Amino acid sequence: MLEQIEVDHCPGFADHGRGQVEANVVRDELTIQGWVVGNAVAATGVVLRDQTGKKITSVPVDLSRPDIAEGFPDAPGAATAGFRVTIRPEGSGRRQLQCAAVFADGNSAELVNLDCQVRADGADPDNLGWAVVTLDEKVLVGKEGWLYLHGDTNNILGQHTGKVKMGGERLEAWRQVLEGRVAASASLEIPWQCVVVPDKEAVYPEFLPDDIVPVPRRPVHEFLEVAQSVNAPIVYGLDRLLEAKGGSELYPRTDSHWNYRGAYLAYLVFCEELAARGVELDIVDEDDLEWAEAIIDGGLGRKVRPEPVTGPTIRARIKRPRGRVVFDNEVNNHGRVIFCEREHPGPSCVLFGESFSDFLLPFLQETFGRLVFAHTSMFVIGVLEREEPDVVLSLPTERFLVRVPDDTDAFAALRALAVRKGGDLPWPS
Repeated sequence: MLEQIEVDHCPGFADHGRGQVEANVVRDELTIQGWVVGNAVAATGVVLRDQTGKKITSVPVDLSRPDIAEGFPDAPGAATAGFRVTIRPEGSGRRQLQCAAVFADGNSAELVNLDCQVRADGADPDNLGWAVVTLDEKVLVGKEGWLYLHGDTNNILGQHTGKVKMGGERLEAWRQVLEGRVAASASLEIPWQCVVVPDKEAVYPEFLPDDIVPVPRRPVHEFLEVAQSVNAPIVYGLDRLLEAKGGSELYPRTDSHWNYRGAYLAYLVFCEELAARGVELDIVDEDDLEWAEAIIDGGLGRKVRPEPVTGPTIRARIKRPRGRVVFDNEVNNHGRVIFCEREHPGPSCVLFGESFSDFLLPFLQETFGRLVFAHTSMFVIGVLEREEPDVVLSLPTERFLVRVPDDTDAFAALRALAVRKGGDLPWPS
C-alpha cells in the first residue's frame, strides 16, 4: 500500500524559491518527488544528503509540470520544475535526509528534511524497510512510541540540550515585562498568578533518543530567576508533574501538549497558590471527575508515515458540570476569546495563555462564577480594566519563553489580530 505526505518547503527556502515535496513509502523504497522553482534563476537539480552531509544521490529538475507553469508563469524554469528520486535503505536505525535544491547560478538551499527510521524484517538483517518517515523535521521519534516536537521555530531541542540560552538582552526585556505586570496587577488590585507549562521533554526525557542529551539548566530557569528578582508570582509546574509520573501518563505519546491529567495537576497548583494568598475557591477534586483512556494520533502522530502513529491519552469528564461556554469568538489560536459562566455565583477570573489552556478550561469554569480566556502570550491590561476580575492567571508555555511578549498596547494588538483572522473582541474599543 502506498502512503503519502505532502508539505511546503522549509520556511527559510522562501528567500531562494518556492517548492513542494511528497514522500511516498513502499516498504523497501522511498520516493521523494515534487517541484521547485527559483526566485531569480531556474532550479537545475535536487541533492539528497545524510545527517553527516554525505551525498547520497542527485537528480535533475527537468520533469514537465504544466500546472506549475500556469500557476507561476514568471518563474524561471517553471514548465520543467518537477523532480523524482527513489532510494532504498542502507543499514537499520534512524536516518536524517536533507533535500536541497541547486540553482542555475550555482547556489543551493535546503528544501526539506526527512526524519526516517529503517528496520529489519524479522530474523533477516538484510531485509530492510522504511518504518517511519516524517517530513520537515517536525517530529522526533523517541523510544517506545514517544514522539517529540522537532525543528520548531523556538528550537525546543536546542533549549533542552543547552544550545539555546536567553542572553542578557532577552532577560532584561523579560525583567521589564514582569515588572510591568506586577505593577499593573497591584494598581488594579487584582491578584495575579502565573504557572509555566513544562515541555514534554522536561517531564519525559527518558524516552528521548539516546543522541539527545538534556541539560539541567535551560532558558526557563533563567526566566524563573528574573521572575524571582522582581517578586513576580510565577511557579514552574515541573515538580508537581514529576511527582505524579508514576501514575497515569500526563502527556500523550503522540502529541506535544499535556493531557487532562497533566492539566488537572497544574489547575491544583493554581488553586493552592491562590489559596495561600487568601483567595477562597470551590476546587474540583477527584470525586468530581471521571477519567477515561482514549487512543489518538495527536498533533505529532498524524505526521508520521507510512502509517500515522497512535497512542493513549487521558480524558476527564466533570460528573455534575455547572459551568458552560456562553461566548466564543471562534478565532483560531491567538486572538481567541471565550467566556464561561457557572450556575452558582463565585469569584471571576481572566486567564491569559497558550493552547495548553484548552485542557485547563473545564476545571476553571467549575471554579469561577465567570471565566474569561484570551489566547495570547500578552498581559492585556485593557481586558482587565473592562472585566475587573477577582483573579488574573497566566499560563505560558516553557518553549515559548525565548520570545518575549510585548504588552504595549496589548488590547489594540489583540483586537487587530482577531479582526485579521475574521473575528473580533467582545469588548468595545
